[in-house]
Amino acid sequence: MDGVVTRTADLHAAAWKQLFDDYLSERQHRGLSGFPRFQLERDYLAYVDGKPRYEGVRSFLAARSLELPEGDSTDGPERETIHGLGNRKDRFFEQRLHHEGASVYGSTVSLIRELRATGTRTALVTSSQHGREVLATVGVLDLFDAIIDGNDAADLGLRGKPDPDIFIKAAVLTGSDAEQGVVVEDAVAGVEAGRRGHFGLVVGVDRGGNRQALAEHGADVVVADLAELNAEELQARFRERAAAQAAKTLASRTAAAWRVEQEGFDPAREHGMESLFTVGNGYLGLRGALATPLPGSQADLFVAGIYDRKQPSLPYSELEFMTQERGDYAYSEIVSLPFPLALTVSVDGQPLDLEKGPWREHRRTLDLANGVLIGVTEYADERGRQTRVETRRLASLADPHLLMQEVTVTCANHAGLVRIEATVRETPLKVNHPHLQRRELPARAGVDVRAYTTRASGYTVALASRSRLEDDVEDRSYWQREASPGAPLRLQRYVGVFDSRHSDDPIAAAVAHVQDKRWESFDHERRDHEARFAEFWETADIRCESSPATTQALRFNAYHLRIAADHDPWVSVGARTLSGRAYEGHVFWDVEVFILPYYLRTAPDVARSLLLYRYHTLNGARQHARELGYRGACYAWESTVTGADATPRRIVLKSSGKEVPIYTGYEQVHVSADIAYGIWRYWQATGDAEFLQIAGAEILLETARFWASRCVADGGRYHIRGVTGPDEYHHTVNDNAYTNWMARFNLEKALWVKQWLAEHHPEQWASLQASLALPNEELEAWQTLIRDLYVPGPNAEGVIEQFEGFFDLRDHHLSAAERFRPPLQRLFEAEATNASQIIKQADVLMLPFLFPEACSREVSAANYDYYEPRTDHGSSLSPPVHAALAARLGRLDDAQRYWRESLWLDLSNTMGNSALGVHAASMAATWQALVFGFLDVRFSEQGPVVSAEAPRRLLNEWGTLHVTLLDRGRAFALDIEPGEERP
Repeated sequence: MDGVVTRTADLHAAAWKQLFDDYLSERQHRGLSGFPRFQLERDYLAYVDGKPRYEGVRSFLAARSLELPEGDSTDGPERETIHGLGNRKDRFFEQRLHHEGASVYGSTVSLIRELRATGTRTALVTSSQHGREVLATVGVLDLFDAIIDGNDAADLGLRGKPDPDIFIKAAVLTGSDAEQGVVVEDAVAGVEAGRRGHFGLVVGVDRGGNRQALAEHGADVVVADLAELNAEELQARFRERAAAQAAKTLASRTAAAWRVEQEGFDPAREHGMESLFTVGNGYLGLRGALATPLPGSQADLFVAGIYDRKQPSLPYSELEFMTQERGDYAYSEIVSLPFPLALTVSVDGQPLDLEKGPWREHRRTLDLANGVLIGVTEYADERGRQTRVETRRLASLADPHLLMQEVTVTCANHAGLVRIEATVRETPLKVNHPHLQRRELPARAGVDVRAYTTRASGYTVALASRSRLEDDVEDRSYWQREASPGAPLRLQRYVGVFDSRHSDDPIAAAVAHVQDKRWESFDHERRDHEARFAEFWETADIRCESSPATTQALRFNAYHLRIAADHDPWVSVGARTLSGRAYEGHVFWDVEVFILPYYLRTAPDVARSLLLYRYHTLNGARQHARELGYRGACYAWESTVTGADATPRRIVLKSSGKEVPIYTGYEQVHVSADIAYGIWRYWQATGDAEFLQIAGAEILLETARFWASRCVADGGRYHIRGVTGPDEYHHTVNDNAYTNWMARFNLEKALWVKQWLAEHHPEQWASLQASLALPNEELEAWQTLIRDLYVPGPNAEGVIEQFEGFFDLRDHHLSAAERFRPPLQRLFEAEATNASQIIKQADVLMLPFLFPEACSREVSAANYDYYEPRTDHGSSLSPPVHAALAARLGRLDDAQRYWRESLWLDLSNTMGNSALGVHAASMAATWQALVFGFLDVRFSEQGPVVSAEAPRRLLNEWGTLHVTLLDRGRAFALDIEPGEERP
């Protein structure tokens, strides 16, 4: 109303000036500190224009750092309270209104009449309690279908501008919604309210040098007077805005596919958010804890390859599952280090954090494109003082030993004493980081250095932090600065991380690393990191043109796979990467079977490093084979540094103390053949002869030797007995189809590599044969073993028996509730489960998944139909395998269901345990389900070939699918459009 319809804005401005000039003078006369008088040009527009009078009082006083009690609406004008001053302003306004009167803007009234003649409904909103009185006085009360004034807003509990409540309510009263409405305002707060309310068009009226501010706060059109617009022009502007907004919405949806955002704050979900928002670079992983971590936060830093002896106080794979110490093995468990980017911020002694601070808005955004975690929190105290804290952090891809943090603190509408402390979060080590002993170090000027040594393994890890507040000449960890309204304080921070695996003196290396960094190069360091991410996305990005949500989830998974590994050939990817403690950081078959195929087609150099880890732990595999009573190399089911078996022998349920035996450590031996499978797929994808010569051949031969010693001759055939296949519900079984098939594959590829070396590198073959003491007679015996090894084949119905006697086990009908999160009772009734046909995850179905060319469509379908209803998907690895097979078979409803379960597994916390780290193998298997399932890609000499059936398999909602695949050093961009409608 005021300033748009009626000429009362000047009356309000004069009343505000009279109020504050009188009040500030009164304070000065009482001996209190003096203040500048109320400035119409500055203070009116910034603090009170368009706001309800009590909010205007709060806003102005906060800007002058003044505090008054709230009081209540009954306070008389003489009371020195928020409400008292507000009522005094109202009295001044009434006096001026009665003395000077009010008038209207003729151009506004003309436009309103023109709009109403076209059938457009109109409403008026004002924060003034005198709204109807003023409108009646000037004779325009009948021009509005709905009116909301200050009295109505109070009765309805509507918040004042810049909140959009009153505008939205007015739209409802006219029978329309915000997107169909136009807001006309002369106040910045009103324009901002219109924009926040998502109105179709927001018009700003500049009554006095406010054009830029109106535009900056959301006005689509700014005019000096409404005479510049007529009904036709307004409708044209509305249509232009609608079209622009549609384009912007599409662009926003596209941009949103590069972000994962959390709005609001829920302490119960914080541990899960910490996993999802991890930043890393393969050398280190920093969980996405708040910059000011909560007391119970799992604000962990992990460094690849840093392990220590098992701590019984820490859980295994779930919070309920505990394990005991594993003898004297010094590398049983990944080590968590203190959070190196901890931040403490306070304003005038008031801490700003989500636990204690008076926050009003909170948002965290993981920028997938650039590998940056952004946090924005806005605080507002009881005096209306608003403060914004924005943080950014990254783990550099360009410099693996570098973490970077940037913090901006802005006192939006007040001045205040800001204190910032940038430290390492050191909660009691015994409780939160029990593997560590802190090293006592001398103080260093400008650098905060912390060093820790692991208790059993003896690793040292050093953290060196260097911080500076802009315009400061000194590097420190603590600052205190008077902040002016709206003027941001910016802090930049480098943290160097080194360990004794990579440096003889990690403390000196960490200090030197951050001291070498220049503050003027801070943005350049960030851009180097972002450039590395851009290179990664050139080959790793997958885009579903019409489904930003699907694209976002695929990118989220790809992001986590990128930060899980780099180029260190002495480490591999733990089950939950460097994002959580689950499975104690152990390396499983996950890497070669589920994760490696992803890297082969997006980052083959990383795939090579992962396989070299297996080469460097080959002696551990040899030792494990000897411990089990066999020859050659048997890789551990769970390994860490040396390749020794780190698998627990039992799990203790924390709540009951019940012990559950674990058989996988000495029975799930298929892992050795899984590694052979990974080596073969790497060779097919890269043709890397050097790797095969220096590492691959030796692994293939030594694992084949293990299988030769593990097989038992009986009845003219060879058998593999007493094993556990991928389905861990069934232990100590004989002739598991998957295990036997993979063992035969391993033996075949070992003989192939022997022949390849003998033909192409005879001298090297002679040297390797001698070093392994591998006589020709032993190699010839493998040929017999390959021929006579019993590998279960399809029965008359085309079904392969999972293991000897599986078909005779008790059948069990799985309910919907038993799928995806099986009941804990499975552990209590392990033997009953072992005697039934309940399957934890794909077992036989792994064969058509890994070897589609070796299984006919009919056999694949028969086995899918038999085993799928019996599988409860107690492993996150199961849904993507089923999605891939269902897609290939044209079971599109199943394919879509399993695809969604796997795609959104961590983002929706399907398994209920993402708080302990993300499921990297499931992420990579989801990629495989898309590429090798829906698309059914095969590779020829010319590159990738997409199945002719692929367009029909794609979900129509995806639109065109864009994916890039690498093959033997070449990149192939594929664009596949959905085909005919699904039946």
